[in-house]
Amino acid sequence: MAKHKQKSAQGSTPQAKPVGGMAIAAGWPVHEVLLSRGWDQPHALAIVLIARRSPNSGKVAVASFLVDLSCLGVKSAQVRLHKDVAEYNAGLRAHIMGRQPMAPADLNLAAKIVLTGLEYADALGFKPDPVFAQAQPLLSGADIAACPTPVRTGGPEGKPFFINGPYDDVDKVIAQLRRAVGEGNFHYLIEAGPGMPSLLSDDDLG
Repeated sequence: MAKHKQKSAQGSTPQAKPVGGMAIAAGWPVHEVLLSRGWDQPHALAIVLIARRSPNSGKVAVASFLVDLSCLGVKSAQVRLHKDVAEYNAGLRAHIMGRQPMAPADLNLAAKIVLTGLEYADALGFKPDPVFAQAQPLLSGADIAACPTPVRTGGPEGKPFFINGPYDDVDKVIAQLRRAVGEGNFHYLIEAGPGMPSLLSDDDLG
């Protein structure tokens, strides 16, 4: 498995304190794993939340991952250390649940989604959010080989499919895709304006 760094965590949540890393919580029992509903639909972004609780202090360490399986891999990661379950429920968990319908999931599947997206993006030359390095210890103990659920990458025709978000550098991403896979071997969807998305391939740029 390749080593990865990551980009930047976005947003903040009330009653939550950022930490430098979650290595201390790698051995804590898993408290909860949540996965966004519809994560396996074409072009959907997967949101993964993993929480572990200390059997001694009751503190809850939590990490969230925003995963683009079509192109960019782990676009965003966040980590928080909550003093107890109540603060966790009102903190990052509430923030994530407010963004996307979530459902309980298996740790193996959650880790498989994150690491599959990570490796796919790495092969294309894209690195994860720098916060991924802090969040990675919460994946500890997962056995992705034991997960039978397929995790597909890419878009139409199996080619990389880039859909720009508000923080993406479109020109930079497209240039990297051209270097990585060449002309005609990827697709992208660019928001040209409010309510005016355009489905293009790299050939359309000329």
